[in-house]
Amino acid sequence: MTRRILLAGAICALLAVAAVAAIFWYSRGPGLDREVDRLISLTQTRPGMTVAEIGAGHGEIAVRVARRLGASGRLSATEIEPEKLSTIRRAAITAGLANITVLQAGEHSANLPDACCDVIYMRRVYHHFTDAAAIDKSLHAALRPGGRLAIIDFLTPRWMFWTRHGIAPDVVIAQLTSAGFILDHRVDRWSLIDYCLVFRKAAQKL
Repeated sequence: MTRRILLAGAICALLAVAAVAAIFWYSRGPGLDREVDRLISLTQTRPGMTVAEIGAGHGEIAVRVARRLGASGRLSATEIEPEKLSTIRRAAITAGLANITVLQAGEHSANLPDACCDVIYMRRVYHHFTDAAAIDKSLHAALRPGGRLAIIDFLTPRWMFWTRHGIAPDVVIAQLTSAGFILDHRVDRWSLIDYCLVFRKAAQKL
């Protein structure tokens, strides 16, 4: 019995270590760098572009994208919570990046200037919108003609920390196409738990 208890404890400890390692790999480690590279490629983001991240959290992705944009590029990182805005600013300073602008987001608008961005992206944020129609309209206005919008979100709604997270991709597609976007790419298995949708704003007619 004692051996079984010890074995069970050892297995639980190993699983816990593996879980922590996986979280680090995908949230701050090489796994996140790889995801950013895929996002850059899929959205055709290039150095010198103007990009925005909606709901930038603590700035882990914003810093990585800003580095890839180079000194001639610009990245706007938005958040609603004041504490996170401060965290993103500190992350930019720590990384030595002067091309990141931190902006206060709104519940009904992305709070980005019209036609300011070549690319806009968000990761596990869209399902939090309480007024998706209004925000989608503001995102469409913020993109330049031909610009791209990338949405990464959970494959299926799930419970995390006592709150429900996720939104079905077909719902996102319906909402964004209603706002005027054109679906460019659909990656149903972006990760073990995420999908990725890339939309395009129509180019101006000559």
